[in-house]
Amino acid sequence: MTRAAVSIILPTYNRALVVGDAIRSALAQTHADFELIVVDDGSTDETAEVLRAVADPRMVTIRGVNRGAAAARNAALAVVQGELVSFLDSDDLWKPDKLAAEVRFLDTHPEVHAVFSDVEKIDGDHFVPSFVRASAVFSRLIAGRASPDGIALSQREMFLVLLEEVPVLPTAFTIRTSAFDVVGSFMESWRSFSDWEFLVRFARRFRFGYIDRPVAIVRISSDSIHRVHAVFGRTAMLRLLHRERLRHAEDPEAAAAARRGIIRLRRHLGWSYARQGLWGRAAFVFLTGFIETGDAGLFLRALGALGPRGLREGARALLRRALPARA
Repeated sequence: MTRAAVSIILPTYNRALVVGDAIRSALAQTHADFELIVVDDGSTDETAEVLRAVADPRMVTIRGVNRGAAAARNAALAVVQGELVSFLDSDDLWKPDKLAAEVRFLDTHPEVHAVFSDVEKIDGDHFVPSFVRASAVFSRLIAGRASPDGIALSQREMFLVLLEEVPVLPTAFTIRTSAFDVVGSFMESWRSFSDWEFLVRFARRFRFGYIDRPVAIVRISSDSIHRVHAVFGRTAMLRLLHRERLRHAEDPEAAAAARRGIIRLRRHLGWSYARQGLWGRAAFVFLTGFIETGDAGLFLRALGALGPRGLREGARALLRRALPARA
């Protein structure tokens, strides 16, 4: 194979029913100068047969034992030929001009080392037409600035966003291959949220661009990696954000962003336990978050998880703190 402009990395594990659709969406790109590296991460279903049925010289397959998406991406990174790397998850679909839009942006913005785009999201019967517009922090940042042709973001503003939330999904992300030499590859010990951890590392050094239109369709299933390993991923990100908060103790803006990120993750982690009826664990998560951050909302959630009596007693305690002591 001659050197391609873009290396597409597609990790897959037991996705025989959908990986063919993802592959076809990649092979149908209007920007045709690419190699497609599919990493079968030890699938035990018919994934191997689906991959063997694809007859396209631009596609190569790597098969290994099951070690997770981060390890699968790293295996592909070890053999990429392209000057750019783009990622596609096996549940997802690219629109035909996805690569063309992101390659064009990076060609015209040499100061930017990665670009991401908006996506449509399907989660069961729930359809989200704009993943970015549903974000709490990034959507405010780009209000009045965003463009379907793309905008260049400063290193600082995107780093602060990533301390609070992750508006970047791998399926709509293209990066210069040279950036990996500086920031390293994906953390293989992370079974989930390894993309967020990588993006924080990247944002310390480089700039992002953003294209304000959906270029892909993200499909969430009940056994998606992020859902299956959500508790582990959020717990790992909490540790990372605590380190970032300490690292930036002399930078009030960054420390405050990390604090807000911790609050957000504690809420999501507590809710995940509450949805399973694990109210004691939920209360512990919320209360720990309150101790870490002083956020009153987490305190009230902890009391709510403990039941009506805990909520009443907690409300009285908060009132005693809020009202001035009587003479």
